[in-house]
Amino acid sequence: MEPFFKLPLGGPALELPAAFALRFDAEGFREDDFSRHGIVCPPSIARSVPKRQAEFLAGRRCALRALRDLGCNVGDLPIGPDRAPVWPPGFLGSITHAGTVAAAVAVPTGSMRGIGIDIECVATGAALDALETTVIVAAERSLVDTLSRSMGRAEALTLVFSAKESFFKAAAKAVGRIFDFQAIHIVDVSQRGVLEFEVAEELSVDFPLGRRLEVSTTRMDEHTLITACVW
Repeated sequence: MEPFFKLPLGGPALELPAAFALRFDAEGFREDDFSRHGIVCPPSIARSVPKRQAEFLAGRRCALRALRDLGCNVGDLPIGPDRAPVWPPGFLGSITHAGTVAAAVAVPTGSMRGIGIDIECVATGAALDALETTVIVAAERSLVDTLSRSMGRAEALTLVFSAKESFFKAAAKAVGRIFDFQAIHIVDVSQRGVLEFEVAEELSVDFPLGRRLEVSTTRMDEHTLITACVW
């Protein structure tokens, strides 16, 4: 039985294929797991802790499964100079992981220019405090307060954080530099499970000041959120 399962991304809000997801056991990870699945362990990953190795391997397995679903049977995805995965010619995609779940989505180029997905476990404790002080700015607080009344503060902050992460992944190649959470501001929340953002600083030709974009939001379970951004 195939270990992968599908996670819907965006529903009617965005025309996206489902992501392929995989549960992994970081505590049960073994060094030969990479060779067993025919995936090369890059030196930077080999030097990391077992948990990082396990989530990297799970993410790559999901990405390769998503590509196979599109008829692309590459054997591996190398790491690029920017540490992002190098997708094969004709395809683009995004990989994410949180807790014990990894997921990836792949699409043919031409249908869109950028895609980013993000899975997050709802933040608690110090992690939640950090989101409150680093992810949102004063202009966003009113909308975050609105979200908080419907889903609770922890989930609202986690959702906004995840949505911004999805945008960063989708826009990274076009922007070509590191930018922070204040680069985009949430400006609307729709009934379709969509957050609308506005670019708050000049990022690139593709992302000028004032450009608006949508990020879809879905729920994997009561403790796990998924967001997706395409352009």
